[in-house]
Amino acid sequence: MNSPPALAWQDHAVIIAYITGMIALGAWLSRKQQTDEDYFLGGRSMPWFAVGLSVIASLLSSLTYLSEPGEVWKSGITHQFGKLIAIPLEMLFVFLVCVPFLMRFRYTSAYEYLGDRFGPRTRLLGAVLFLLLVVQWMGFVVLASSRALAAVSGMPLWLVIMTVGIAATLYTALGGLRAVIWTDVVQVILLIGGGLFTIGYVAVTTGTGLTEWLSVTQDYLLKTDQDDPMPIFSFDPTVRATVITVGVNMFTWHVCTHIANQMTVQRYFSTSDVRAARRSFITAALVGVGLNLMLMVVGLALVYFYFGRGQMTELAGAVPAADNGNPRYDLIFPTFSVLQLPPGLGGAILAALLAAAMSSIDSGVNSMATVISTEIDLLRGRPASDETRPATSHVGRGRAMTVVFGLFITVAAFGLNFLPNEWGIIDAMPRTFNAITGPIGGLFFIGMFVRKADARAAVLGALCGMITSLGIGYSEQIGKLIGSPWPALSFTWVMPCSLAVTVLAGWLFSLFGYPKELRDPRLTWRG
Repeated sequence: MNSPPALAWQDHAVIIAYITGMIALGAWLSRKQQTDEDYFLGGRSMPWFAVGLSVIASLLSSLTYLSEPGEVWKSGITHQFGKLIAIPLEMLFVFLVCVPFLMRFRYTSAYEYLGDRFGPRTRLLGAVLFLLLVVQWMGFVVLASSRALAAVSGMPLWLVIMTVGIAATLYTALGGLRAVIWTDVVQVILLIGGGLFTIGYVAVTTGTGLTEWLSVTQDYLLKTDQDDPMPIFSFDPTVRATVITVGVNMFTWHVCTHIANQMTVQRYFSTSDVRAARRSFITAALVGVGLNLMLMVVGLALVYFYFGRGQMTELAGAVPAADNGNPRYDLIFPTFSVLQLPPGLGGAILAALLAAAMSSIDSGVNSMATVISTEIDLLRGRPASDETRPATSHVGRGRAMTVVFGLFITVAAFGLNFLPNEWGIIDAMPRTFNAITGPIGGLFFIGMFVRKADARAAVLGALCGMITSLGIGYSEQIGKLIGSPWPALSFTWVMPCSLAVTVLAGWLFSLFGYPKELRDPRLTWRG
């Protein structure tokens, strides 16, 4: 039975002070949120650099902050190779295709595009898929943060989930995209500061550097029979990950997220024009690369600190074990922060972790409120731009929705806690909320690139994509249910295959449809 390290009173004080400060900052910034455009889009005048930092803060969140250092213990630095391979391609595609396409329109919700292209039912389908995605995604954020805090504080997990959920709900109730973006800027600064401080601390206290850390990490992988942790490629779909499949997986995630995820697209809509939106994207992409590389180095430093200095027994006594007997790698970073850093500094790292979680949650809830508000307008037969309503009608509605969505997210976190422990964060994400990423992205790509597609083709394509996602992600569990053992397929195939099936099925069904003439030629890529 592992005994979690105890937080010093200075750590508790820093965490409480930081949460309070973030709530106060959100309240101060929210005073300008008086109209719908202010609340949902920051007046369409947000600075491009702030939007770029906000995009990466929301997309990385506490999940990346925990999982990336832990992934080094499983696969060394090869996991990053796949991401680096994908970066040039995804940057070109998003820069040249996704951002300029949606910036053609003055939308509030990305799913207004689906309505213009295919009709209200397809628009509603896209909105529902997005809401399901975000509730699960934010549930993961709450759960990951809560597990980390519970592991290092000794508090019951359910109590931590409730505390984080309530704090996040209170923070997001202050709402407004302007407040969300500027608090995200603070979050990115803290995330970078926490990672750099950890790297510097290990380097100074051990008198070592990156060369020694790489060598010791390779020794660790050899000792644990992970000397070839990630091959370049394998045709065996049960291989956990390869450099190529990680790259394809990341490319798929980025292009779908930048065309079909309201959390990201809404930020670009908050800029003044396509040029500013593109600058925001470049900022987000470059900072994202830097953060991922920094967290990889954090992982290398921690492998050296514990394995290289012969302190694995101490680590095993502090970090809970997964079902396979290995330490919970995603909990090593926060445990190190509390065990090794001076009192107060460890609390600062945990505060950054919680801030990352709450920043992602406020982004998600704000986007959910935006989508619901525009869908209510659709059901009432009124456009989102209808200027006959009082300007503040959606602001009050959006804040009320925050409380409801915060409760949904907290409940989702409890449910996600029952997923198999051996999956870990990296493996579990594509099998849960990212199972929706491919199909919802496919809906937009069908609209953009399959000119003859109608609503029927788009919906059936998305349905085929969802079946593919669930079939790959839960192949082992499905096999057990039908009494015929099936192998567990790699998580890296979920998103690419579901996107490909969605678009291919949409194209095939379009061959047998009777599409109507497009009302606006700009609704397809050729325009």
